[in-house]
Amino acid sequence: MELLRNLRESTRLLFLHEVTSSHHTRLRTIAERLEMTVQGASEYAKGLQRDGLLAIVDGEYRPTKKGVQFLHGRFRELRSFVERAGRTMAVVETTAALAGNAIRKGDRVGLFMEGGFLVAHADRESPSSGIAVHAASRGGAVEVRDLTGIVGLRPGRIVIVRVPQPSERRAASSGAASRILRGRKGFTAAAMDVVGLVAARELGLKSRIEFGVVPSVIEAAERGVDILLFAPDQRAAEVVEAIEAANARLEDKIPYETMSLG
Repeated sequence: MELLRNLRESTRLLFLHEVTSSHHTRLRTIAERLEMTVQGASEYAKGLQRDGLLAIVDGEYRPTKKGVQFLHGRFRELRSFVERAGRTMAVVETTAALAGNAIRKGDRVGLFMEGGFLVAHADRESPSSGIAVHAASRGGAVEVRDLTGIVGLRPGRIVIVRVPQPSERRAASSGAASRILRGRKGFTAAAMDVVGLVAARELGLKSRIEFGVVPSVIEAAERGVDILLFAPDQRAAEVVEAIEAANARLEDKIPYETMSLG
């Protein structure tokens, strides 16, 4: 947008806004308000007068009718740009979160990503915080306004367990189970197709993600959830491709690895 790129145009706008919103009989007071030199203010005043945007009436600097129209037009452009930019950036003014403890109306709450969900804790420091719109008990939903900062978030890890077809495998041995589950405490199980579902059950796991598995697993990982994904051997490449595609757009990449159940 030219108004933001062009310092001279921005200063002309600020000059006109100043003489529209306040009374000035001396250039020095305008220069002080705009934090510029008197000489600089004089040059801008001459240019605005030359363009028919500024006049001196009864010893006071005032915008002309053309100047007021110019000011309004530029502000409309600026407002339109800010609204478009806000939609593009998905600026969030309020959000809903789970109450991590008892919260009173007006409490400042810290915001955290826990288990893939946004959680608000009263009186706990966080890179991101806000004000509770209403009271909420622990585990309830609370609306948070006046948001500041960005929620600290580490992407979750995805472990893809390649499962052979039923005709090519036997039930998982205790050794295979130990190898796969070692260090995976807290991971959420996901299963693709009945092959993955049965393999997860053989290891004593209940899969929480069974439908729309690939996009769901990636979204969960983006929210910081660690995933143990049981996938038929021939579909493992599909999962890796989807993760790589997601990582291409993410600043913080999703770490992943593959291992075989067979």
